[in-house]
Amino acid sequence: MSVPDPLHNTTSPATPPPPATFGRLRGLYLLGLGALALPGVLIGLPMGFALRPGWGPGITWLLVGVALLCSLLSLTLAWRQSRSPEPGSTLSAAVLLASAPAVPLLMACALWRRSDALLLLLPLSTLALIAGWALLRGWAVPVAGSPERAQ
Repeated sequence: MSVPDPLHNTTSPATPPPPATFGRLRGLYLLGLGALALPGVLIGLPMGFALRPGWGPGITWLLVGVALLCSLLSLTLAWRQSRSPEPGSTLSAAVLLASAPAVPLLMACALWRRSDALLLLLPLSTLALIAGWALLRGWAVPVAGSPERAQ
């Protein structure tokens, strides 16, 4: 006797995921960003008290380069996920997209005692946040019955 698999239930029709409206995408994006940033801030700020980095500016630029690379990789992976034909891929891409601004933000929280790191990482996080927001607007499905806004 076999046990039925709840993930591949063939007796009832699968319910389609909700439409990827801008409100849903924005909510998932902000939820994902909060889920990454809140614990990071709560851990990173106290860690910054213990960390007294005494390295030169070259290491700071290296860390900013790593943060930039991670943010670009996250933006690219989220964009590819949004193009997937599977149902709900745009919704999951919105959650994945939240890691783009979170990486430099978390690094800035851990390195808050280095003013050069803050001056480089916080604007990078802001730029990744704006880029993610712009991608969300492009992925959104217009709501039926409402006038389309100029995007």
